[in-house]
Amino acid sequence: MVTSTATDLGLPAPSSPRSRPGGRRRYARLVGRRLLLAPLILLGVSFTVFVVIDLSPNDPARAALGVFADAEQRERFAAENGLDDPLPVRYARFLADLVQLRLGESVIRPESVNDLIGMALPITVQLMVMATVIAVASSLVLGIVAAWFEGRPVDRVVSVVAAFFQAAPQFWIGLMFVQLFAVGLGVLPAGGYSPLSTGFSYWFSSLIGPAIVLALPFAAAMTRVIRASVADELAKDYVRTAIGAGLSTGTVLVGSVLRNALITPITVVGVYIGAMMSGAILVETVFNIPGMGTLLVTGVRQGDLGIVRGVAIVGAVSFVVVNVIVDLLYLVLNPRGAEVTRS
Repeated sequence: MVTSTATDLGLPAPSSPRSRPGGRRRYARLVGRRLLLAPLILLGVSFTVFVVIDLSPNDPARAALGVFADAEQRERFAAENGLDDPLPVRYARFLADLVQLRLGESVIRPESVNDLIGMALPITVQLMVMATVIAVASSLVLGIVAAWFEGRPVDRVVSVVAAFFQAAPQFWIGLMFVQLFAVGLGVLPAGGYSPLSTGFSYWFSSLIGPAIVLALPFAAAMTRVIRASVADELAKDYVRTAIGAGLSTGTVLVGSVLRNALITPITVVGVYIGAMMSGAILVETVFNIPGMGTLLVTGVRQGDLGIVRGVAIVGAVSFVVVNVIVDLLYLVLNPRGAEVTRS
């Protein structure tokens, strides 16, 4: 009995530069380059965030002392807190604190910025993780279905719905979701957050609505990317050859088509997760969830630049870290990228 190999059936043969002479070295250099660039990017991000927020019209002295504080009181407050030092001196002090993971003090609240973010960040992470799971799972299913039925009514319906949710304002989607499921049907709470310690059902019901609203634009965009990528892969000759040789459709779809087609969507996941971070600000505001978005909005409203700067830094660092992880994951799943990228 002769066993056909993947190459005999026309399937793409696994190829990895790490298994060829010099491939492992090139791959290691690319990974090292990604890791070395990350601190430089974070340094640039920290400087940009510091300067932009420092140049804002908000006055920390006025926010701390109130609108009725006179000029002498504001000057004394600025001198005591180093606000009248030159910009390079203030940035160097900020950077030294940042290296020690100190994000400064709030001029309005008695808690430090670290404490405030420590309370808000876990809530936003829970919301982001739930939204990411919903978005990835739904976009994967819908994208594959639309690609499999390319040009048919199913494909058209999925494409139209995806285009609608990708273009619709997220704030409006959140309000409509609350009106339908909270006010109209009464199956979900209109807002607020219940910690896991109050019970899984309370915690889940408080986050599932905001997570769906946050996931919808991300899922819509990913559905369109996956649909295009899978449809392009299904049109290749090796798919018809493999199915004609007797391999089941599921084997070809999972074993070869998805393995090759999902490389492109993975490269844009980091960008979409960054968009979800900004979308979380609107979603948390609509659903009154005490996460990072609500903390940022409150800091801006109160003129508390310490909170604004701290939240912005944590958000920017998270975005950079996620994209580095996505880059490394791409190199792992598609090591041939190391073959075509020259050091």
